[in-house]
Amino acid sequence: MSDKIVTKDKPEKPKKKRCAVCKKKLSLLDFGCRCGNFYCSLHRLPEQHNCSFDYEKSGKELLDKKNPLVVNDKVIKI
Repeated sequence: MSDKIVTKDKPEKPKKKRCAVCKKKLSLLDFGCRCGNFYCSLHRLPEQHNCSFDYEKSGKELLDKKNPLVVNDKVIKI
């Protein structure tokens, strides 16, 4: 007799997304943050999940890109 191990290869289900703080399963209403994690409706705000993303620095860089410095001559030449 030959010893053959027959295993049924079931397709693996994709893992459900979970809140990074409370580990609650997320369904259709998952909130992605700029720090790269997903959160439930209770922990969606940056203050509630101790976000590591620097919003102040990001905002300043965005303003610098969108509003370049305009320099004009101080004295009008005649």
